Amino acid sequence: MNLTNLNNKNIHVIGLSGTEGSSLALFFIRQGLKITGHDFSLPRNFNQNYYNFHKFQSKKTSDLQIKKIKSTILINYKYSYLNQINEADIIFAPSSWFRYKENLKLKTQKLYNWYNLILEIYPGTIIGVTGTAGKGTTTHLIYNILKSAKQKSYLAGDAWQMIEIEEILNMGKDSHLVLEISNRTLTFAQQTKKSPHLAVITNITKHHLDDHQNSFLEYLKIKKEITKYQKKTDFLFYCRDDVEAKKLKFYGKANKKSFSYNCAEHKLISNKDIIGKHLTADAVVAIKVAKTLKIKQSAIIDGLNSFKARSGRMQPIFKKNNIQFINDGASTRTQATIEAIKSFPRGKVNLILEGSRPKAKAGLYTELMKVIKFHKVRNIAVSGQISNLLYPLLLRVNKSALKTNNLKSSIKGLYNLAKPGDIILLSPANESFGEFKDYRERVEMFNRIVKKLK
Repeated sequence: MNLTNLNNKNIHVIGLSGTEGSSLALFFIRQGLKITGHDFSLPRNFNQNYYNFHKFQSKKTSDLQIKKIKSTILINYKYSYLNQINEADIIFAPSSWFRYKENLKLKTQKLYNWYNLILEIYPGTIIGVTGTAGKGTTTHLIYNILKSAKQKSYLAGDAWQMIEIEEILNMGKDSHLVLEISNRTLTFAQQTKKSPHLAVITNITKHHLDDHQNSFLEYLKIKKEITKYQKKTDFLFYCRDDVEAKKLKFYGKANKKSFSYNCAEHKLISNKDIIGKHLTADAVVAIKVAKTLKIKQSAIIDGLNSFKARSGRMQPIFKKNNIQFINDGASTRTQATIEAIKSFPRGKVNLILEGSRPKAKAGLYTELMKVIKFHKVRNIAVSGQISNLLYPLLLRVNKSALKTNNLKSSIKGLYNLAKPGDIILLSPANESFGEFKDYRERVEMFNRIVKKLK
């Protein structure tokens, strides 16, 4: 379907209280298009759900948006959810639509996403970044460089911000749109059969497999969708340090360029917030993208230097008694924790593991245990559901491992054991569910506890 002309189309939007749904709904309203909305909340809960998904903006802004949506759109709430959906010409759904059983009746051939709309109607240059990890850091680095070069640019990602579609369209042909693109979003790629002009694959490891029938092959296939529709004039950057990324057989016709943490470009990096090989690789590819766009080296250096560590991603938080606290609380995979440990000198790390991973087996943590032993992690604390599995494994490689009741106890326990010059690193290697509702709450709690230490 041609998304450039939606006039006279029967448009339905799912998930109006979420960031993806509300972004689309508000754009369509301002375009004068008539749409039907669907949200699984009860009418009395809609406002609170909206606030919960839009914490990054003021309540006043959310109230204005809610008023505009409710006064303009017919909304099918929980007990009438998906009413008249079969009459739709086109359905815009959030990237996570298939995670909810209520949506399984939807006809997938009619489903589109914000990603499809942007690919169809944005007139400028799209830079798309995907990967199991590192895509957020890479997009922020690229965006920082573009802003330093005084380029018209916009940064958008998955479910973590409103997407101001009108602003994007009004930037014009000489602008740049930097997109963080998840595996879920890439499931929509075939609907439009378009790809970004510049595509980046940071790395690929076994993660989010439950989104793809628990098949790693399906996950790989979806990740490759970012480049499938690229042309000979387009570019694909992939990390040759990554085992899976470097052996992928890509679909598209793009100019293929590999990158590594030790490429010559790493000599331009002096920012102390860019820690370790994995963040260095993210910065290297940001530099390579910038060079492809003919950005001056002075602007590249300025963009790198102005970069601040993202929340919960190798983020230096606090230093007390010459002990540095690093918040890597967004690392929910063992490989991310391995890279975090490797980022610091041997014998200096005190590690906090935390969280849950239902049905996990010891084999998942074999490599992590090897790294803990080889890098001489000084002390380790583990809490949460996963501690029943991990604690016995940890004792085999570190006799001083602690099993604690919660994150606070882990922080205090390691602080009492750490020595001047040490690092206390929160890099959980597991999902946050249990003590916390999501990884963001875990990240924020770590910061609060650390800053109150006496």
